[in-house]
Amino acid sequence: MKCALILSLVCVLSACAALFSTKSVTKEGLVVPFLKNTPNECYFLDEFMPTPNSLVSGRAGAIALRYYTFNSASYKEWKDKQIVLAFYSLDDRCWSLFEEYYLLE
Repeated sequence: MKCALILSLVCVLSACAALFSTKSVTKEGLVVPFLKNTPNECYFLDEFMPTPNSLVSGRAGAIALRYYTFNSASYKEWKDKQIVLAFYSLDDRCWSLFEEYYLLE
């Protein structure tokens, strides 16, 4: 009886894990919003950027830095590439894009 209950519970948990897996998101990729690479643009990244595969943040003196990496994304003319976007900010709220590139496979 206990063995059957445990086996049933394992099957249910496995099915839930398959339903809510994020693997399909990284396989298909996602669309990153078009961003301008000019000092006059101000972006509030926490409000609209999709969740990256990795995010590195730090400081260089008074300037805050963020590097977003997307393993598979469409951005501008780049389709399904590994993309890295780098931003800087003086107030940790308004961010400006200063680097954008994709990695060769």
